[in-house]
Amino acid sequence: MQQNAIIAIAATLGLVAGAGGTYIATSEPKVEAQAISKAELVAAISADPSLCPIPTVEAPTEAEALAAYRKAHAASPLVWDRNNLPEISLALGKCDKAGAGPGVACMTSVKMGPEARPIDRIVGFAKSASGEWIATIN
Repeated sequence: MQQNAIIAIAATLGLVAGAGGTYIATSEPKVEAQAISKAELVAAISADPSLCPIPTVEAPTEAEALAAYRKAHAASPLVWDRNNLPEISLALGKCDKAGAGPGVACMTSVKMGPEARPIDRIVGFAKSASGEWIATIN
């Protein structure tokens, strides 16, 4: 007799647990979040611009870029006469995060001498562990 009572109690508890689980699984969810309008979003960002920070890129100054480019050019295996290096000048354009690897890629205008025509090219720059800018010339 006790066995039948235990089986009946276990079956009842199983039915109650199953019904409760089904109720919880099929009940309507509460809406906790609401969409805000574009005007509200613009007003919130205007009131506190830190909500939408503008990404910045650390790039070398024109002097740092020129020094790094001259050093990279002097170390290039394509330079034949290291005692007679050209008078390189460099104008730095827009810089953005490098697509592959560390550092930035900058649009530059390089002149290999005072009378040379400028060559527009992308040059990569990265900061070394010592804080010095290193140029990569492709």
